[in-house]
Amino acid sequence: MKPSASRSKSSARCPRCGNSFDCGMHAQPLECWCRAMPSLPADRLDPARRCLCPECLAAEIARATYAGSGADLS
Repeated sequence: MKPSASRSKSSARCPRCGNSFDCGMHAQPLECWCRAMPSLPADRLDPARRCLCPECLAAEIARATYAGSGADLS
């Protein structure tokens, strides 16, 4: 599928779920919704990966939090 020509520069597609979302990574000044969320641990970051949508980022933060606390997610 070709990207839509009508998508704004802040529009992105989540590499995990495929949903489109607004990304402020390239906005000046940097004003992205993700800055209000807790940070992921450095071992969970991959600079080669694209940004996650709000839902997938929240899920990844939850997984990292549970993994760090020793809790069992099953």
